[in-house]
Amino acid sequence: MELAEFLELHKGSMYCFAFGMMMTIQVNLAKLLIYSSNASYVTLIRTVFTALMAMPLVEWDAANTLDGTDLFLYLASAVTYVIPCGLLALGLTYLGVGDSTAIEFGGSLILVALISHFVLNESLSIPYLIMLLVDCVGIVLVSQPSIIFGTPDVPLEGREIGAIFTLAGAFFFALWQIIVRILAKRSALKCWLIIYTHGLVGLVIAGGWTAVESAWQVPDTWFSGIVFVGYGVACTMQLITGLKALTNEEAKRVALVLTLSVVLSYALQLTAFGEELDWISISGGIIVVVCVVLSECWDCIKDKINILRESYENPESLNVDGESD
Repeated sequence: MELAEFLELHKGSMYCFAFGMMMTIQVNLAKLLIYSSNASYVTLIRTVFTALMAMPLVEWDAANTLDGTDLFLYLASAVTYVIPCGLLALGLTYLGVGDSTAIEFGGSLILVALISHFVLNESLSIPYLIMLLVDCVGIVLVSQPSIIFGTPDVPLEGREIGAIFTLAGAFFFALWQIIVRILAKRSALKCWLIIYTHGLVGLVIAGGWTAVESAWQVPDTWFSGIVFVGYGVACTMQLITGLKALTNEEAKRVALVLTLSVVLSYALQLTAFGEELDWISISGGIIVVVCVVLSECWDCIKDKINILRESYENPESLNVDGESD
């Protein structure tokens, strides 16, 4: 198989993985920004970068092909994207990165699978649901949230409030994935147009929030300025890769594959930052990888069974050599 064919065949999985990596990067950068600013300003940063980066690339002519339902879904997707951005930033005010990662990835994984089953008619069998639940256990073991493991460097005060904010953010983030998938199935997903819509709606919501904030400040050091720019770019890349992933794959599969980024994030901590080996995290990483691989095998088996069943029920669809037309 040539490289171009391989990339085309697996582009959905690569977008899913890149989506998860951008999520992991932006969570870590957001935590750094929270130390010197606040949640409203962090949310405003990502909306400003999103609008500015998308503006020169918007497919304005494509807007003429959208009907009223599409426009409503565009606005709904923008709102359900900005709200979790703010909620997750608020959660990081009270929680560590491990807590936020476990709740955001694990919560949205289960919610997307359940909602997509009823709204998008994506199949959700008992074995697949079990794999999702086990995958959530792996995420918890890798990220080791202080809520469960009692990490000493994360204060107890406000932890429950942070968990509520983050869980609410995971819910809206799951809704966003479902809405985007609906647009993709309607062939109404214009990448740069919807990104620009996200940016404009976000500017209104986050701008109003920032305007009434009692105290906030802009970056005043070189390091905070670099983090500022990196965070804005990472958030925009997260949105782009998320849209591409949901265009090519089912919502529940996107939610599952992007959990691999949690494992890669831990691997980077070991290699780049020289952290000590933690067998609990390693065990969790193995669980996540195994669950993703098993889900791929499960989908392949289901596809083969469906092909055989269709061939058995419709023998006239077979040609003389016994191959499908």
